[in-house]
Amino acid sequence: MSRVTYEYAIEVLNDYLGPLQPMLADPDVQEIMVNRADTIFVERNGIISFVARCDLNPDALDRAITILANVNAKAQTPLLDARLPGLRLAAARQPVAIHGDMLSIRKHARRRIGLADYVRSGALDVLPAAQRAFSPRRNAALLDRLSGGGAALCEFFQWVMRERINVAFSGGTSSGKTTLLNAMIDAMPASDRIVTIEDTAELQVHAPNHVGLEANLGITIRDLVRFSLRIRPDRIIVGEVRGAEAFDLMEALNTGHPGSIVSFHADSADTAPARLESLIRMSDEGRLMSIADLRQKIASTFRFFVHAERQGAIRGPVEIREVLGVEHDRYRTRCLFSRYADVEEAAHA
Repeated sequence: MSRVTYEYAIEVLNDYLGPLQPMLADPDVQEIMVNRADTIFVERNGIISFVARCDLNPDALDRAITILANVNAKAQTPLLDARLPGLRLAAARQPVAIHGDMLSIRKHARRRIGLADYVRSGALDVLPAAQRAFSPRRNAALLDRLSGGGAALCEFFQWVMRERINVAFSGGTSSGKTTLLNAMIDAMPASDRIVTIEDTAELQVHAPNHVGLEANLGITIRDLVRFSLRIRPDRIIVGEVRGAEAFDLMEALNTGHPGSIVSFHADSADTAPARLESLIRMSDEGRLMSIADLRQKIASTFRFFVHAERQGAIRGPVEIREVLGVEHDRYRTRCLFSRYADVEEAAHA
């Protein structure tokens, strides 16, 4: 990028994104998240907070995205991945961005960080078990109580969200998957940044730091899954997986986004892993994986499979299965809850 182009881009930021200037100048700010023109969050020293009394003009935000695309020689598409010296930018326009144009600005460190800096900051210290954010946790007593249903299921769903455990939802049309997804999202900590991805927007998300994306104007679910990784999500929720995006989502959930949720059509929690396999194999990358590697990857990504069905006027979960691992290239699972029959100790899918 030439100096003239750079200076022009900075002028654009000053003119159209003026309220963001204090954050751009703050060396402690790592990321600026414009969820929409009137909802802005900032990550400062690793902590995300809402920026009060800071609004952008929606037209100015749209104009800034247009000019930043031009400066980077990018086409005027609903999604933008761009850069400026010291900055990485990702933007989505309405209607792909459900609540209005959004922009995420990631700032590179101004000072090169050496290994000695990691030592001084304590980044290389061993943390006590209680402070390990994503250490594997078990709650055998709770899982044993699931067979009785009732309040134990509510406690279970709250527990998996609090402990950031990935969950796969399956079910047919009108089975209550979306309603249950809404309830699960409500159980997520308010401090989390949640990105939802849908073919048609149906989720009702009340989380303060939320970006809703919808497949539109030629933008696919797979495009949105890849784009979501550029806007600093804590959790990624995909309303319905239908094809090759399943591969990208599985990769995303294995690279730092625990506690996410995916839903897709399947006949039961017992057959859901096989259904997920077929979706992943719709991608070129998935077809290159051996069945053994694919099953190991699925088992390490999703610990619980929840199946929902409609029973008269009642819609909701009818089966919960825990994936215990893979043996002899077959899933080893156990049924924790079923509305239809006694729960068995373990089964092979």
